[in-house]
Amino acid sequence: MLTAKNVAVLLYDQVDSLDVTGPFDTFAAASNWGQDFRVYTVALESTDPIRTISGLTIQPDFASSDCPPPDILVVPGGWGSRKEMHNEKLTGWIYATSQQASFTLSVCTGALLLAKAGILEELRATTNRRAMDLLKEAAPASATLVENVRYVDNGRVITSAGVTAGIDAALHLVSKLHGEERAIETASRLEHDWRREPSEMIAIRRATDEDIDGIRSLFVGAAQWVHEVHGFWQWRVEHFDRETVEAFVQDHEVFVATLGNEYVGCFSMHWNDKELWGEKFHENAGYVHRLCVSRKRKGEGIGHELIRYAESYIQSKGKSWLRLDCMSNNPSLNAYYVNSGFSFQGYFDAGVWSANLYEREIAAKTPVK
Repeated sequence: MLTAKNVAVLLYDQVDSLDVTGPFDTFAAASNWGQDFRVYTVALESTDPIRTISGLTIQPDFASSDCPPPDILVVPGGWGSRKEMHNEKLTGWIYATSQQASFTLSVCTGALLLAKAGILEELRATTNRRAMDLLKEAAPASATLVENVRYVDNGRVITSAGVTAGIDAALHLVSKLHGEERAIETASRLEHDWRREPSEMIAIRRATDEDIDGIRSLFVGAAQWVHEVHGFWQWRVEHFDRETVEAFVQDHEVFVATLGNEYVGCFSMHWNDKELWGEKFHENAGYVHRLCVSRKRKGEGIGHELIRYAESYIQSKGKSWLRLDCMSNNPSLNAYYVNSGFSFQGYFDAGVWSANLYEREIAAKTPVK
């Protein structure tokens, strides 16, 4: 029998009411009568009533000292976050709790607390558009700040924009855990128009010869970006002439992601990768290569969707592990895979290029057809 996941929603003086109640009610409405989520509030020092920025008084269910360990930690924003971001005891608790939780979700300026807690290193993040300057000051240099989105999903860490965007982010997490149908039903119960990010509306399919030019543009853009940002050529642009890409599509299982008529990502699927993995190779895995996301769409969660699709495809073939290689000289991308639950398995040096090797066990779910 599955145990309900604990969802802890943080409270502090001058927190925003809707930042708290939006995600709280979302998880509560999605809880399947308490079978899937157990939602409660927690404050740092005591269970004394907390006054929100709008004057609403909320009594916490727990103090941090006796709070049940959460599987999901929700960190809301509000005017009080500007003060509490300097509260090292609070940010220390957020960090420690986040390390044990499966997911951490910030709402609005709750991202300031995550930044000061040291949780946003090498991650993508967003916040209320009116507080983006504050987040730029608080966030580590390694973080990528994303504007004009409702939420950003890094795998274990999700940050949302202001106020009602917290409902959208919570619905997104419900969808990750219990499927899109549950999230849509929950949104209907709340009479909320679920605003999803573009990454959730992309179409992923097997590539054909008609996709060659679109795939080539993705590879060329990635090669140019690596050279501009890192100062070396991981791949030469001339390596992606049309004939080479055509052979690539015809000889391998290649998948493309499109948003309308725009090509936003691709990857290839392999089942025998002894060259890179050596003695670590095993048959119970699918191997993802050349996973590429349009640089115009950086930070929109498209890479996450490609990986999720690859996992479902691998599972449909009766295998239980997703394995991939990542350019070793790209710290932010390597950190992204680690924060997405991948385990580092080794290093491959080809002389002119090198890669770190990662794997992640595929959780039981419904495979794609």
